[in-house]
Amino acid sequence: MAKQAHQLASKSVTFNTIGIVCFHRLDRVYTFALVIAGLLLAGGYFFVPLATAATTGQVTITGNVPIACDLLVQQEAGADNIPDISAGHTNRHVATVTETCNSPDGYTVTLTGANSSDHTGMFVDIVSTDSHPFTISYNGISVPPGGLVTDSTVPTFGVQKNVDITYPADETLSGTVTNTYEETLTFTISAK
Repeated sequence: MAKQAHQLASKSVTFNTIGIVCFHRLDRVYTFALVIAGLLLAGGYFFVPLATAATTGQVTITGNVPIACDLLVQQEAGADNIPDISAGHTNRHVATVTETCNSPDGYTVTLTGANSSDHTGMFVDIVSTDSHPFTISYNGISVPPGGLVTDSTVPTFGVQKNVDITYPADETLSGTVTNTYEETLTFTISAK
C-alpha cells in the first residue's frame, strides 16, 4: 500500500480544467483550485459594499415635462377675397390665434408683416406693385412697434385672441380683376 501511495505521489497528474493548479510532493498531492477567471471578472467588485437589510426602504422617482409652446392661427372669412380694399375698413376680423404655452416663466408672441417687415401690414399688388398700408390690432389692442403682442408671465392653455386690421380708403390704387393685393402676417411664440 505504501508503495502504491509513493507511485501515485511521484506521478505527474495533468488536469484539463482551467484554473486548477496542482503541486506534487512525494508524500502527498495537494490540489488548489483557483478560479482565475472569476477573480479577473470580479476585479474591483470586492470593494463594493453590500446592501443591508432594513425594516423600511425608499426609492426616489423623478421626471420632467418638456416646455412646449404652440400657436394655432385660424384664418377667418374676412381675410380672403376682400371685395374692395380701396374703400377702407375698420376692424376687419382676419384671424383668431390660440396661444398655449406651459413655461412656468411665461412666454411671448410677436407679429410681423412680410411686406412691411415690421409690426404693421402692407397690401402689395403683385401686378402693379401698388401698396396699401394697414394697422393691426391683437386682442383689441394696437400692435406696438417691435410687434410684441403677448408678454405673459404665467403658463397659458388655449387662450384665443382676435386679429383685426384697419386700412383707410384710397381711390388711387390700381384696379385688379383678381385678388392680387396680398400680405402675410407671421406670429411667433417663444417660451421665456
